[in-house]
Amino acid sequence: MAGLVSKLMDLWSGPPVEGTAEKAFGELYTDPVIVNGTALPVGQLAERAGALHAAFSEIGHEILDHVQAPGREVVAFRLRGRHTGTWVTPLGEVAPTGRVFEARVIDILHITDGRVAEVWSVPEELGLLTQLGAVSLVGP
Repeated sequence: MAGLVSKLMDLWSGPPVEGTAEKAFGELYTDPVIVNGTALPVGQLAERAGALHAAFSEIGHEILDHVQAPGREVVAFRLRGRHTGTWVTPLGEVAPTGRVFEARVIDILHITDGRVAEVWSVPEELGLLTQLGAVSLVGP
């Protein structure tokens, strides 16, 4: 299954190819896939990848740790890129800043028949928002 994580990283590292994105995501994810407790058709997952690449360019990753167990994989990684488009967040839209960012992410993957059936993703969004100047942290 170590190859699955590599394929997932490759899939998310480049913008989805129009017309083939849903098929590409369907090869690695069940349809629907449960993401943080919500069932998503793979088409919507491909749309999320498109939104990621609309907001950020030069996307890359570095795997920090990878743990495997029967039916499970956990991967901690560093996501890097440049903020070149509007990023839609739960706090509102963040206009492009051109800034380079680095965020840590932990994904817990539940695997069924070689594909991701469920994922719990814990991204470091506050750190990313801070790096982009969208929020500032106030010290004591």
